[in-house]
Amino acid sequence: MIISFGCSFTFGDDLDDLPKWYNDFEDERNFMPHKEENHKPSKKSYPYLIGGLLDCNVENHGWRGGSNDRIFRKFFEHLLINNKRSTYIIQWTYPFRTEVWYSKGNYYWGIVPSYAGQYGLDKEFSERYYKENFDEEESKKKLLRFMWSVDSLCEKFGHQLIHFLPLGKEDFDLENLPKTLLNTDKIRNLVNFEMHPTEKGHRRLAEYLTRRIKC
Repeated sequence: MIISFGCSFTFGDDLDDLPKWYNDFEDERNFMPHKEENHKPSKKSYPYLIGGLLDCNVENHGWRGGSNDRIFRKFFEHLLINNKRSTYIIQWTYPFRTEVWYSKGNYYWGIVPSYAGQYGLDKEFSERYYKENFDEEESKKKLLRFMWSVDSLCEKFGHQLIHFLPLGKEDFDLENLPKTLLNTDKIRNLVNFEMHPTEKGHRRLAEYLTRRIKC
C-alpha cells in the first residue's frame, strides 16, 4: 500500500484530467466545507503512477493549498488506524502555510499568503495571521520538527518512509535534516523545478521513487 500526503504538487494540479471548475474560484466546491468532498487528485499524479508501476493500491491525500500542518495532521490520523505495513510518501511544502480550526464550520481552515488578497473569511484569517502570528524562522523550525517526527514514527511502527521537499534554499534552508529526506536538488531537477509538475515530470518522479520502494 502506498499512502501519499502533500500539497497541489502531489494532488496533480494543472494536469489535464482534472475538472475545469477546479480553477473557477467562484465555484463553492473549491472552498471548505465543500472542498473536502469534491476535490479528487489527478489519476496522472505521481502516486497513482507509482501504483501502476508496482501494481499496488494507492491513497493520494494531496491537497491544493495544503500546509505542512495539514500534511502532518492527516499523516498522523492515518498512522493511528493503519495496521498494515505501508510505504508513506510525504511531500513537504512551503513552511509559511498553516491551518486553524474554524469552530463555526467545524473544520480546519487553510491559511496561505495569497489568500490575504482575496475576500471574506480567507482574507480575514490570512491577513490577521500574517500580521499578528507569523514568524518565518519558527515556521521553518516547525517543519523540521514535523520531518523528524514522521521519521521516528515510521521507524517505530515499521513503515517505509519516503519524504522530500521540492523547494529551493530561498524557501527552506535548515541544517540537521533527517537522513531519510531525499535530495532536494535531485527531486527538483526531475520535475524541471516546477511546483505543479507536468505529466512528464510526474512520470519521471514516479519512476525515480519506485526504485526506492521496498515491496
